[in-house]
Amino acid sequence: MGQTLPKIDYDALLEIPLFKGLGRADVPALLSCVGARPASYARGDFLLMEGDAANAIGVVLHGCVQVLKEDVFGNRAIINELEAGAVFGESFVCGGSYMLSVSVQAVEDSTVLFMDFDRVMNSCTRACEFHGLLVRNMVRLIARKNVNLMEKLEVVTKRTLRERVLAYLSQLSQAQGGGWVTSPLGRVDLADYLGVDRSALTRELNKMREDELIVFEKNRYRLLNV
Repeated sequence: MGQTLPKIDYDALLEIPLFKGLGRADVPALLSCVGARPASYARGDFLLMEGDAANAIGVVLHGCVQVLKEDVFGNRAIINELEAGAVFGESFVCGGSYMLSVSVQAVEDSTVLFMDFDRVMNSCTRACEFHGLLVRNMVRLIARKNVNLMEKLEVVTKRTLRERVLAYLSQLSQAQGGGWVTSPLGRVDLADYLGVDRSALTRELNKMREDELIVFEKNRYRLLNV
């Protein structure tokens, strides 16, 4: 768990999509209104564990965290990787879930801001204008996350590993403008994301290079003749 209570950089906070449109002068009142509490985590720390109560929304202020799911055999699947500005936990609390069915782990030293869900969704007695803006921004983020989920489903529902790799790299290419693209996932994490083991992914990538479908260097890839 986080051991320190870091200071919040208001200027950096206003760059995060969830807080878009807020004035700097509004930040202290808003953070108080939603019961915001920052926490720092070292690489490998779990922010939340499967089975924990779902009662807060988290915002990554610094670093990177992964949303994970493990099956009964201990196989890990990466649901999402979230960098600074990303929000997590909102799908569970907005959907009426009382318990998390996933875990959240820091993959590097990270700072996270937690906000009480009930206080976010229910306007305070002052009916703060910025409170409504926060809720509208969150709805937009949830919509964007749903699009990301559909994109992942497009990848993982492909029948073969080669088709999954090509679908994943095609999405990266569209997002990054073609040519060489950089995956935010290393080989182990990419294997988890695709639902295969690392050795199988490595073999398939090498075969795809031999077949002149792709070239790659570590986590940089380029599609060829596709």
